[in-house]
Amino acid sequence: MASDINAKLRQKQYEAAVLEFAGDRKGYFVVASDDPQFASLLRQTLTKHLAIPGDAMSTVANPDHILRELKNVTMRRKTVLLFLERILEGRDTNLLVRQLKSAYPDLKIIVITGETERNRLVLLHEVGADNFITKPVSMNTLIEKMAFTIKPLGKLGQLIDQAREFVHQNLPEQGIKLCRQILELKPGSAAGYLVMGEAYQHLGKLDKARECYEEASRNAELYLEPLRRLADIHGEMGEPTEQLRYLERLDQLSPLNVERKVDMGAIHLELGNQEKADELFDTAVQQATREALSYIADISGRIAGIYNGRDPQRAEHFLRRALDAKGDMLDASDLDTFNRLGIALRRQGKWQEALTEYHKALRVAPEDENLFYNMGMACAEGRDFREARANMLKALTINPELPRRDPVMAYNIGLVFMRAGGREYAERCLNIALELDPGFTKAREALERLG
Repeated sequence: MASDINAKLRQKQYEAAVLEFAGDRKGYFVVASDDPQFASLLRQTLTKHLAIPGDAMSTVANPDHILRELKNVTMRRKTVLLFLERILEGRDTNLLVRQLKSAYPDLKIIVITGETERNRLVLLHEVGADNFITKPVSMNTLIEKMAFTIKPLGKLGQLIDQAREFVHQNLPEQGIKLCRQILELKPGSAAGYLVMGEAYQHLGKLDKARECYEEASRNAELYLEPLRRLADIHGEMGEPTEQLRYLERLDQLSPLNVERKVDMGAIHLELGNQEKADELFDTAVQQATREALSYIADISGRIAGIYNGRDPQRAEHFLRRALDAKGDMLDASDLDTFNRLGIALRRQGKWQEALTEYHKALRVAPEDENLFYNMGMACAEGRDFREARANMLKALTINPELPRRDPVMAYNIGLVFMRAGGREYAERCLNIALELDPGFTKAREALERLG
């Protein structure tokens, strides 16, 4: 009971922070998303749950229009909280995050993402993302994320914000004084040492600033900002070897930053390490190429999605272009494209060609149950029920709960086993289909035929 009360009190605190932002701080919410469900949830949260006027929010679906929208809003002296999809119209937005933070340093950005690799999120955080939301998200979690992004809760967070504000207002001595209070409240505070370092750097006391950044890094090993500041300090002090040491530590924590690899290569070249410089430059070009090819593949995939269902031949064409764009850089992230290509081929009756594509996909994802399910379906469509059964068994071995994902999937697996002589599996899957959808007539009829 006490924990429930505490949870409700915390939620009220989060709601109060968002309401204060919208009211006292003239907050405005910009949603850069092509996901109508997320935009609808945010609007419902703001207008219905928190009673914030609807004119405090706008939605942008085209990434090329975001800067224009931010300009219009900031001209009205609004404080902006931006929700930005990690992938918007097929584009990875990490470069856009960097540009937006450069143009609007005080802008708060929450990146909206599905499941994605950690290194990608680390890069986004490094270039300016303040927080992340993983979809699907509940209303309470959405409010909590907004509250923590808008305003640090608790006395310590507010003091750190105040100290940082002193430094930005060209009052570094007052910032240092407040940081000492912060460190008394929380000895070893990485954020406290970081702001103190900023203040000393502002005063031109680089040795003192370096000591503060080193303390910040020691107290928070995964905190990127102290390492970045240390690299900059040693660059200012004309110490390329030490600068390189910190850049290398940053690269270990955030390996997807192409610009940093170029900076590291330049220092190696300056130090006479031609071979290492060339290696870093080559890696940077390969990484940039991979990102460019991924963009081309994403655009081709989007076009295929438009054709999907209405013209499977055109969908096939663009899905092949998406895979061809990646060349020999295919990985598990391309699995969805392979699956969609297989479905487009099967809709044209090309089940054997679909199998060929699924086998290619197995090279990058040999333990993916969806692949084996789709292979089973392709074989069944070609009336090779023996092979269909083998693929469905492999899918169920990898994930025994696969039929519970969807009633149609459970029904399809059940049909394959009916025709391939697997009565026990057929009965179980058809029962699951009915459990998930009691009105599934075809599954009921199949069970009756089985019995």
